[in-house]
Amino acid sequence: MGMCSYYLIDNKIQSFEDSGSLSSTENKSKSSSILEGQKILIVDDSPINLIVAEKTLTKFGAECHRALSAKEGLKVFNKENLDLILMDLHMPSIDGFKGTDLIRETNKFQESPIPIMAYTTFSYDEVMEGIKEHKLDGYIGKPFTQAQVIGSIFEVLSLKQQKAKQA
Repeated sequence: MGMCSYYLIDNKIQSFEDSGSLSSTENKSKSSSILEGQKILIVDDSPINLIVAEKTLTKFGAECHRALSAKEGLKVFNKENLDLILMDLHMPSIDGFKGTDLIRETNKFQESPIPIMAYTTFSYDEVMEGIKEHKLDGYIGKPFTQAQVIGSIFEVLSLKQQKAKQA
């Protein structure tokens, strides 16, 4: 099984397999599909933030679903088969912490849990206690770089795969 590393070059994530470097065309193809097959729900009350996150993730091959509230996110979660949720923490009505709890309480989540990551403008230090209390699987600060998002998602999805293998 070959190893693959990802690097940020000219603001683009590029991969280099252990067998050597790839041509520019092959590199673009590899980097544009590193999230291929991953279904990600983005929950954010800001339409602009939803668009930015979706464009970033689809650029790397992810299939994205959007929700403008935690309540709408819960509906999408129940309807779709997802691999990951990015949850804004500070939204009106139901915040991301409560939204995370509501998703975790569903039968669907109990039977097949998926990672839920905090996705917020607040610094990690400001939300660290809530992240731990509500058992979020990771943190992405806004604004973000493509490398931060992809790196954080890879880390969380890798942990998910490790847990699945141990089960």
